[in-house]
Amino acid sequence: MSVAANTHDLTSVEAFYQRWGPDVFVFCRLFLGDKEQAEKMSANVFVDYCRESSELPVSGDIPGRLVNRAYRAMPPCRGTQPAQRKCDRLEDCIPHLGCNERVVFILRNVLGMDWEATSRATELSAEQVRQFWLTGMLRMRELLPRRFFQERH
Repeated sequence: MSVAANTHDLTSVEAFYQRWGPDVFVFCRLFLGDKEQAEKMSANVFVDYCRESSELPVSGDIPGRLVNRAYRAMPPCRGTQPAQRKCDRLEDCIPHLGCNERVVFILRNVLGMDWEATSRATELSAEQVRQFWLTGMLRMRELLPRRFFQERH
């Protein structure tokens, strides 16, 4: 993170990273399905964002441009083989979603981004976001055991 300190004071960079680092890491880990790759990618995303942004917000919603940068930095998306059986854990099922369904599902259901912010972060239309979200939700319902949904309410 020291490279980013050239344009921002170290305290603001540290506060920005502490506030949004966990969310960006979770996004990358769930999207990629690989913890080590996600750690590297999220660190690089922060450095690039800090270099190019004039503001480093630490309140409100997760910055859409930060999430967009992480999404654009992802390697070409490859879906995994369709699950032959049900997944026991949510994070094990996410890689079985198509790329667009996966990104929208993570942003809406895990990070809690609203429809508009999700649309901006993914550069998809609002209608596309809603369609990918619905498709992703239906696929997750197929993959997760019935007890998963019964235990959650």
